[in-house]
Amino acid sequence: MPGPEVDTAASVRPDLVELLTATSRRVSRAVAAALAEDGGTLEGYRVLRLLAAAPGRTMGQLAGALHLPAPTATRVVDGLVDSALAYRLPDPDDRRRVVVHASALGRTRLARWEGLVSAQEAALARSLGADRVGALLAALAGFVDEAGPADG
Repeated sequence: MPGPEVDTAASVRPDLVELLTATSRRVSRAVAAALAEDGGTLEGYRVLRLLAAAPGRTMGQLAGALHLPAPTATRVVDGLVDSALAYRLPDPDDRRRVVVHASALGRTRLARWEGLVSAQEAALARSLGADRVGALLAALAGFVDEAGPADG
C-alpha cells in the first residue's frame, strides 16, 4: 500500500554539487542577460577574454582552456569571426592548423563586456557581502588550482 506522495525535492537538503550547479546557472543567466543587451554571449565573452590574454590560440587550446566541447568552441569562434570580433590565421608552426586572435573591434567590445560583467559581480557582492564573495573566490580558485587542467 503506497503512502502519501511526498515532494522529495523539497524535503532533501541540497548537497554541494546541487548548490554549485544552481549557483553557476543563476550567475550565468544573469551575466548572459547583461551581455545579450550588448549583442554578446557568455561563451563569446569567455573566448574573447582568453584571446585577449593569450592571442593566437588554436581551436583545441580554446576548447580545452574553457572546458567547452569542440563543436561549441567552433560555433562560438565562427560567431565572433562573423561579427569581426575575432579572426583566424594559419598557425606559423603548422600551416594545417589555424590560430584565433581577437580583433581590435573584439578588444573594444570585450572592454564593454568586462564592464557589464563587473556590474553583475558588484551586484552579487552587494547581495552576499564583499567578505563572503572574497572567501568564495579564494575557495573556488584554490579548488580549481588543485584540480589542475586535466580535471575539466
